[in-house]
Amino acid sequence: MKTTPDSPKDETSRRVDKYWVPIIAKTIDLLDCFSSASESLTLEEIVRRTGIAHTTAFRILHTLVIRDYLSQTGRHYRLSRMRKKLTIGFANLSKHVSLAVDIQESLEKAASAAGINLIVWDNDRNPDMAIRNAEEMARQKLDLAIEFQLSEQAAPVISDIFGRAGIPLVSMVNPHHGTVYFGVNNFRAGVSAGMALADHAIRMWKGKADEVVILESPLAGRTTQSRTVGVLRGLEERLGPLPKEIIHHLDGGGDRTISKSALTTFLRTLKGRRKLLIMGINDESVFGALAALAALSASTQTMDAAVIGHGGSKEILKLVADRKSPCIGTISFHAERYGPDLLSFALPIVQGKSAPVYHYVPHEFIGKNSVR
Repeated sequence: MKTTPDSPKDETSRRVDKYWVPIIAKTIDLLDCFSSASESLTLEEIVRRTGIAHTTAFRILHTLVIRDYLSQTGRHYRLSRMRKKLTIGFANLSKHVSLAVDIQESLEKAASAAGINLIVWDNDRNPDMAIRNAEEMARQKLDLAIEFQLSEQAAPVISDIFGRAGIPLVSMVNPHHGTVYFGVNNFRAGVSAGMALADHAIRMWKGKADEVVILESPLAGRTTQSRTVGVLRGLEERLGPLPKEIIHHLDGGGDRTISKSALTTFLRTLKGRRKLLIMGINDESVFGALAALAALSASTQTMDAAVIGHGGSKEILKLVADRKSPCIGTISFHAERYGPDLLSFALPIVQGKSAPVYHYVPHEFIGKNSVR
């Protein structure tokens, strides 16, 4: 069988070093022919780049795949990221958002247990900061990036940054174009919230509500806003069609202070004691709503209110457990499961294997009778 001659470097090394092992040298040449961890090559391309004989190259490739130094998809080979300690970057929503803090804690624990190096950035709920963080993460040559930011406008910019850097990206809570998604099914979470609010109205007010207030966040984009569509769907499944004039959409920005201000302004327009069903796009907006209701109560005006949020942070569960709080519950995303579940979902992606386009985390309503 005809073979390709050894390279001049090999010939020189063989003459001056009796311990030289040609097959190991060829294996190293083969690994070095990949220009990056994201590049995939066929056997023919590898033979052309290295000059290694076809049969020898195939046997080396086969061995490297078996030993997980390379991964293989069809006729293409690529370097395996699993032969070294992985480095994952996590750009979190904000250290001031309870759910984000809980998710980060879960991910840190899971990464530590798995021997993975986790580097965390804080997006500080700021789209420009999220883009700057993505640029810094791309320079770090990460094995995988996880993005938690809610700006629909920033999402394609961030996806492009990681795409050009050849770094796989998992988007969380707010799907980013061209990435795989890990997070809650926003519409179904909203439906669960709407049903829970409706059940409260049926149980406490004979199915009647004077006002339905939705504290939303248009900045987050259509996917997260689908919780709004879901909550109205859930309400009407239980209560029937709702008059449009009793439904009020307020922009709380998913923020405590802004939500408090928005609801305070709305409450001033109401006369007399009213029955209010209030949905927060997240738990942060619920904290703002409760502050607005407390301020109203202090001014001697009171409302019958039932408030429900989304997230299920440890902080909100304390309020749900308080029998005197108008917060009747939250749709829990089980942040404590994010770490191990996210790594199980992401590691095949790091290995270059095909992965589902999305992974929905479980969610459930946790009310005053079920909080623990």
